[in-house]
Amino acid sequence: MDKKHLLTIGNISKQTGVHIKSLRYYDKIGILPPAHVDTETGYRYYDFSQIQLVEAIQLCVELDIPLNRFTEFLTEDKKSIRYGKLIAYGSMLADEKIRAINTKLHILDEMQKHIRHAENYRFHNGPIKLAIPEKYCWALPYRGRQRSTEYHLKFNRALEDISRRGLKTGSEAGILMMSRGGVTERFLYIEVDMEQSREPLPEEIIHLQELSCVCMKTDHSDIEQAAFLFPDLFSREYDRIVMETELFPDHYYFSHPHYEIRCSVPDGGA
Repeated sequence: MDKKHLLTIGNISKQTGVHIKSLRYYDKIGILPPAHVDTETGYRYYDFSQIQLVEAIQLCVELDIPLNRFTEFLTEDKKSIRYGKLIAYGSMLADEKIRAINTKLHILDEMQKHIRHAENYRFHNGPIKLAIPEKYCWALPYRGRQRSTEYHLKFNRALEDISRRGLKTGSEAGILMMSRGGVTERFLYIEVDMEQSREPLPEEIIHLQELSCVCMKTDHSDIEQAAFLFPDLFSREYDRIVMETELFPDHYYFSHPHYEIRCSVPDGGA
C-alpha cells in the first residue's frame, strides 16, 4: 500500500493534539481502527479523513459521553458522523449534570442553614423559638435513643425502604414524639422530599404541618427530657409534637454530639 497519503500515529497525534496512548486505546475499543497496519512493523497508519473522526471522539470525551456508545453516532457504513444525534445526547447528559449540581447545591445550602442554627447555641442553651416549615417524615415506631446500634440499624433499613419507593431524603432526621388525645407515640423519623404530591401517601409517611416550637440544646439523646425542659407546655392539654435532632455546628464534636429538643406550642403561642 502507498503510505504517502497516510498519517502515522505520531502524525495524527500532533495534528489532533490527542496523545498516542489515547489513539491506541480508541483502536483497542473499536472506535478508531487504523486505515492500514503494516504487517511487518505493526505500525498504525491513518487516513486524513480520520482526523474528523478523532475530533468527534474528543467531543464525546468533553461531553462525558461514554466512548462505548460512539458507534451509535455513526452511520452503518461508518463513513458519516450523525452530529445531530451526538449533540442531542450530549445536551441530555448536560441537563442531567445541571440537575445533579443543583441538587448538591440545595443540600449544601440546607447544611449551611443547620450550621447557622446550631451556632445560635454557642453562648447559651436556649430556649430558642423556631418556626418549622411543613414537612413529610418517614416514621417508624421506635422507643430508644439516637447513637445506639438499634437506632442505626433501623435508620439504615429506613433509608433502603425510602430509596426503594423512589423517594429522596431531606436534610433532617431524629426522634419524633406525638401526643394526641392522651395517646403518645414515638418514632424514628427521616425527612423525605415530596416534590410531587402522592395520594395516598405511603403508610410510613407522617405529614407535619408548619409548627411554632420552643427549642433547647441537650448534651445527650433522650426525648423524654422534654417534660423537664418545657414544664409549662407539658402542663397544658393540647396535641403536642416533640422532635429531637442532632446539632451540627461549625465545629462538630463527633465523639460527643449535642442535640436539640423542640416542643410545639399551642395555637396562639406559648
